[in-house]
Amino acid sequence: MIHPASRLEVVIHSRADGRSAVKSSAYCARTSWRDERTGRRFRAGKLGGLLSHELINWDGDAAALWNGAERAEARGNARVVRELRPSLPAELPLAEQVRLVRGFSLWLRDEYGVAIQADIHAPRFLAGAEERLHQAGKLELVQEDYLEALFDPARTNRNFHAHILMTTRKVCPSSGAFGAKTRSLDDRKTGPQEILRVRQEWERRTNAALQRIGSNARIDLRSYKTMAAEGDAPEGLISQDHLGARRAARSRRLREEGEDTSRAGRRRRAIQAHNEATWQSWLVLRALEREKSREAAEAIARDREAARKKEADAERHRLQNVQSAQEAEAAISQASQFESLKTGSPLAQAISWALQETDEPASEDSGEFSSEVDLETYEPPQGPPRPEPVLEVKRVRVRGPRSR
Repeated sequence: MIHPASRLEVVIHSRADGRSAVKSSAYCARTSWRDERTGRRFRAGKLGGLLSHELINWDGDAAALWNGAERAEARGNARVVRELRPSLPAELPLAEQVRLVRGFSLWLRDEYGVAIQADIHAPRFLAGAEERLHQAGKLELVQEDYLEALFDPARTNRNFHAHILMTTRKVCPSSGAFGAKTRSLDDRKTGPQEILRVRQEWERRTNAALQRIGSNARIDLRSYKTMAAEGDAPEGLISQDHLGARRAARSRRLREEGEDTSRAGRRRRAIQAHNEATWQSWLVLRALEREKSREAAEAIARDREAARKKEADAERHRLQNVQSAQEAEAAISQASQFESLKTGSPLAQAISWALQETDEPASEDSGEFSSEVDLETYEPPQGPPRPEPVLEVKRVRVRGPRSR
């Protein structure tokens, strides 16, 4: 089954859609900013749920960053912000989540030269009254109790997630000036490959963070189609449509009243049931196929071992019945089970091997590799003493200067 945090959504904020970079920044940072281009003020300072806020590749505050990004664009349908919305595994403590988002943001800066605002938001509380207090910033809990409640599956949906806002232009780190557009992310040919590379980098870093804390959980950002083609998922899985803030809120209200009877809710439950049944059937079939493959491999191994022993017995019998040195040499050259040593007579070694009751090569010590070795404390066994070096003395004729 796929980890629930296997999600990274990419959203382009364009003026053509009525978007404002300052408004997006204020919402993500849970603060209030004034958009200098439109003269509007966006107030989100009373909202709760902000766990972390950082700016990368920018010395001022977020208001100056995004007002500058708005001023850098002249077109009425310009793209001002590119937003990444990755889910964060609930297995990661908050400090590790912050470390993951910061490291990924620094990678984006190094790769594309952009300025970044990175915010981590808390999950939603399951109880409606508690969630309303949480969203209003009136949930009166000390920091330790608040974090404990956020990671409690009985109280929240544990949907930790980040909002990573990237400028669509490169930013000079020393002067703060906005430069050229990041065309590699917008181009029809290179854009999909670059987004795929970004997703793969997030997946790699997230799984590394999970491994670092000793968790066996892993995320997978591949599509169902790609996973099925590579044999890692069943065919026929249906991807869920993103509900969005309004439909998600309506779904929560209906569930509080009893059941989500909306069209989107019914469709969502049907898809979930279909995917779960498909996964379970595929896992059972894969387990049966692996068991059959294991049994077939064991049967092949047994047959090969029996054939090897039979051939070894036949070669041993031929070596025991040789009548001359020529016959012995011929038997040795045709043998496939005998391995001669680097030292000693091949004929003597072959005869010794043929007289053994087992078919193990004479050069093999059965207990040589029977236990693990600590490479830091291991000392090689003492071999035979090396002979003293022989000093070979040569006569050297020394010629003096010629007399004139």
